[in-house]
Order: sequence, then C-alpha cells, then structure tokens
Amino acid sequence: MPLSRKYKLTVIVLLSLTFLQPFFSAQNFSPASDETTHIPSGYTYIKTGELKLNPQHPPLVKILAGLPLMLTNINFDSSDPTFSGPLFNEWLFGKKFLASNNIGKILTLSRLPIQLLSVLLAFYLFLWASEMFGRKAGLLAIFIYAFMPNMIAHSQFVTMDIAVSAFSLIAMYHLWKFFKTSHISQLVYSGIFLGLSLASKFSAIVFLPVVAGFLLIYVWIKSKDTDAVIRNYIIYGFILTAVSFFIVYGLYFFPKDLSFYIRGLRSVYADWSGNHYFYLNGDFSTNGWWYYFILAFLMKTPIPFLVILFAAFTSMFLRKYNLNNWDKFFLLIPALFFLIVTTVRAGDIGVRYILPIYPFLILFVSGFLSQLIQSLKIKMQSDSLKSKVLNPTLKFYILRFTLLILSVWYVSSAVTAYPDYLPYFNESVGGSSNGYKHLDDSNIEWGQDLKRLKQYQLEHPETKTLISWNYAELNYYEIKNNIEVNKDSLDHPTGRYAVNVHLLIHLIQKSEEYKDPALNWLKLYKPVDKIGQSFFIYDFK
Repeated sequence: MPLSRKYKLTVIVLLSLTFLQPFFSAQNFSPASDETTHIPSGYTYIKTGELKLNPQHPPLVKILAGLPLMLTNINFDSSDPTFSGPLFNEWLFGKKFLASNNIGKILTLSRLPIQLLSVLLAFYLFLWASEMFGRKAGLLAIFIYAFMPNMIAHSQFVTMDIAVSAFSLIAMYHLWKFFKTSHISQLVYSGIFLGLSLASKFSAIVFLPVVAGFLLIYVWIKSKDTDAVIRNYIIYGFILTAVSFFIVYGLYFFPKDLSFYIRGLRSVYADWSGNHYFYLNGDFSTNGWWYYFILAFLMKTPIPFLVILFAAFTSMFLRKYNLNNWDKFFLLIPALFFLIVTTVRAGDIGVRYILPIYPFLILFVSGFLSQLIQSLKIKMQSDSLKSKVLNPTLKFYILRFTLLILSVWYVSSAVTAYPDYLPYFNESVGGSSNGYKHLDDSNIEWGQDLKRLKQYQLEHPETKTLISWNYAELNYYEIKNNIEVNKDSLDHPTGRYAVNVHLLIHLIQKSEEYKDPALNWLKLYKPVDKIGQSFFIYDFK
C-alpha cells in the first residue's frame, strides 16, 4: 500500500525535528570537554594521514567531524611540539588548535555530521518499527526518539555515543533482515555497519558475542545436520567478519601492525588517574556502584517513557504483547547484554555510556504502543456494535486520555529542557535543577557553557570565576577574573563568583578528604543565580 501524502509529511517533520533540536541547541555551547581533543584529532587524521592523537577512541567519528573542516581555512601547525613532540599533549594541542581558529565556525561544521547521524538513526528506527509492527509503530518510534532528551543531548557534541548507537542498531536491523530473507546482501550490510560501529567506539565489541550467538542459532535452525551447521556458520561468520574487518582496517588507514585495534583497546582509560572519584547521590567511590547505570537511566529518562516501558514489559510477561521470539530477542538481548557489560566494565561517569540501549527500547515501546492503540480501536468498534451505552467504551476513553497526557508530558520534557538537554533529569529527583545532587560529569556539566558565562560577565563584570576544566578556552571566550582553585580562594570568598557544577560537586569530596567544612560550598552557601545548570552564582557581600 503506497504511503499517503500526510503520512510522508509527518515522517519528514519528525525527522526534521530530530535534526533541528540539537542543531539549534548546540549553537549555545562552547566546546564540551572531549571535543577539545576529538575535533582537532579528526582534522589532523585527514590532513596528515596519521592517527596520532586520541588513540583512546577509534577514528571514525573524529574523521567525520574533521571532514567539513576541509571546506574552510584552518590554522594548523604540524611542527607544534604538543603535536609533533617532544611536548606531546593532545589536550593542550587541541586547546591551541581551537583557540587559533574561529571556534564557532569549527563547532557548527564539526557537529553537523553527528546531528545527521542522529537523523539516520531515527530513520532506521522508523524503518525497523514499520517492518516489524506496522506504519503507526514507525511514526511512534521517530516521535519517541525525536523528543528523547538524552539522545538530543549527545547529538549536539562530537562524541562517539550517537555514532555507536546508530551503527549498532543498523547492523542488528540488517542481521534481522537476513534472518527473515536469507539474502547474503543483508549479511554484508550488517557487516558494513558492524564495522562502522567498531570504528566509532570500542564499546561496540560488546555486540560481537550477541551477533555471533544470533548467527549460531540461525544456522542451527536452518541447517539439516551438524556438518551443515558448522559449514554454514563458518561461511556466514567469515562474510560478516571479513566485511567488518575491512571497514575497520580501512578507517584506521590500513596499518601494517594488525594488532592496531587491540592497542587501541588497551589505551582506554589510560589517562585516568587511579584515584578518580565517581559520584552518585552525594556519595563518592573509586570503584563505582553496580547499580549506577540503572539509577542513571531511571533518573535521566522521561517518566512517561518509563511508564510505557514498564507497561510493555508487563504485557509481554502476561503474553498480551504480540511479539514473536525472534523479534523479542533482537530488541531486548542486545540492550540487556550491553547494559550488563557496561555496568561491569565501564566507569561510572555518564548515562551516555549506555546510550546504545535506548534505540532498542524505543523500538520495543513503539511496537507495544501501536498494538495497544490498535486493540483499543478494535475494542471500541466492537463495543459500539453491541451497545449504545457509554460504559462499554469507558475504558477506551480513559486509556486514550492517559496516553494523551503522557504524550504531552513527554514532549514538554524536551521542549522545556531546551537548550539544556545534557543536564536533563526527570521529576522523580525534582527535575534538572536537582541533578547535581545525584550525578556528575557528562550527566550535567562538561565545560560547555562558556558562551553563556561570557554573556553573564558582560552583565556582571565584577563576577569572578572558579572553573575546574583544565583545557577550557577561557581566553578565547574572554572569561575574566578567573581565580585559581585552591584552599585560600575557597576558604575566604569575597564578592560575586560563578563556579562550575563539576567543581562544586567534587568540593564535597575534598571537604571530607581534608576535613575542612569551608570547602563544601553546596552545603554552606545558597546560590543567588544560575547559568543553565552549569554554573552556580554566589554573592558574598
């Protein structure tokens, strides 16, 4: 059945919203912490042909971010000692690279590929949901994705999380299509996108055992005997592996040392200090908490989505959600396995580490909602034929009104958060304004608010600043009166201060470590103003 004009227009509008929200929101922000190295790294990869900077992450996202910069004139000194040695420092080089160019132009161009990847992810959600559950589910999937604060937040910045989320989901989609059609072309497509995922972020390797397990089950069901199982598994596994490897190998610029990916894996967290403190609900730990990502998910996901997700799982267990086993496995196993492995292996610094589970859960929820709406419609028509009394259709109207309320609530979560999607928290913890009491780092503040800090200082020139991000572009944004963070400046404050939230949170730990209550500003003082959720303003008259 051909798509109606209204349906096509709705898809286009939702995809446009998926792009426009992070695009316009991102214009408000200076470089987030990791962008200081990601963007310059990508440019140097293309310019020099060397993957010299930032080996802690695969190169694809950085290359994508660097490509638009080829269209403009960039000041790049390849003889800079922080790049070529002997004072090699990717962060210091990145800061100098950004400050010697037009940062605003660089950010707009470099972030554009990430925003487009987000649109690609939304389109594949629409495609998969439509094929698995029907057209209504496809629209619901884009709708849910377009207004999910966490997805919008990380579509704004040059980081790896949207890319690995997109390419992993697309790889699974084509593997699902291979199971449905047995066309080798779908297996090749799956291998391509699996390779792109592996070239985006090292955490993509978590999906490898899931893919291998699915493939084994497929050949076991399709093959006639054990020999056929072994033969087909080797053939299909070789196709998938060869295609994925070629993609990754090419994006690493065909290195001679074939252990290049293993070396990259070993460099993850290599620049972390052993005494790094993680933060959760006012407590600090160098080891983290096994339930960190579960709590982060529950606090930073809109409540309407959590309600529908719970209803979907309940219906599935009660066998009221019509979902065959293969579809169930493809939607839930990757998300569950990724969550478990991330919980065990990853540092407790941000919900973005589990961002790849969101697309799978959105598909799961969109399928449930489409079936629920359809069943209610059928029930209403059936009851109307049986009786003209209102009572038989009362349940329908109540549920329809509930879904309407949840939809409005859900959309308002994104609309009212603009442009501060990064520090979004739901109402269970009192909203975004209380987020600092529970989580830290990329969950709230990532050094991205220097533009608004500059504007605040223009209006309040007497404002001093205390900022903990070592490589923030303070001079470029003309941030003045920056005070060195030390015991004296914290124990005896005078005048007006703007203090970044990441610093305030870790001052709690420093206060406990040094047994000095004067360091704990969050407990001692009440801010008179805020800049987004990134800076608290204190006035010591």
